[in-house]
Amino acid sequence: MRTNVPIALRRLRVRRRWRQHDLGERARLSRDTVSRAECGELDGLTVRTLSKLVDALDATLVIEIRWQGADLDRLIDRDHAHLQEAAAHRLGMRGWTAQAEVSFNHYGDRGSCDLVAWHAATQTLLVVEVKSRLGNLQELLHRLDTKARLGGVLARQLSWPEPRAVVRALVVAEDRTARRILARHASLFGGFDVRGRAAVQWLRAPSTSTNGLIWFEEPANSGGGRAMTAQRVRMGRNDG
Repeated sequence: MRTNVPIALRRLRVRRRWRQHDLGERARLSRDTVSRAECGELDGLTVRTLSKLVDALDATLVIEIRWQGADLDRLIDRDHAHLQEAAAHRLGMRGWTAQAEVSFNHYGDRGSCDLVAWHAATQTLLVVEVKSRLGNLQELLHRLDTKARLGGVLARQLSWPEPRAVVRALVVAEDRTARRILARHASLFGGFDVRGRAAVQWLRAPSTSTNGLIWFEEPANSGGGRAMTAQRVRMGRNDG
């Protein structure tokens, strides 16, 4: 297993001029545990233990899987694309106009929306984040909140009317792990008050107010999926 954890822990600790004992105290772990981690003896250490050490150094522990070079990235991207297409198809079938990969750059807020959808009858704008796997949840919610805050800007860029309501939506690949993660972090997702089948039903008639939707889509087979042209829209800075 290739990892930069040992050397990163040591360099961050030394940068703070801490001894191994100091780091252990702040992480509520023994000096021996710190020493083992810095020496690369990770087999007997849990992810929770490593997270404590990293958190004590104000850093972030990221665990990623690599497989045959860049092929895994392409596989993940393909899963995301299929999920995005499934969500766009569902929206289209329920009377929404969906636009994929809408990029923005507005007074320092930069990024790209997986989907932005418009419901003309109710003048509702839906800002959709599509996740084939759930990672950093707080970062995910922060990004989605930022995009929803820019709902009016996104609508104008797409030549849509000013929305009466802007709603956040999270579309997640259907699997048990994702459901467990959402259940375990229920407090983080408290603002998403319409979920599952109720969220799908809401899409048919979005007349009632809601703070956010969560629904699940079945991942498509590698050879399947509905075709949808993803048009990338560049949003410039607001001149006004």
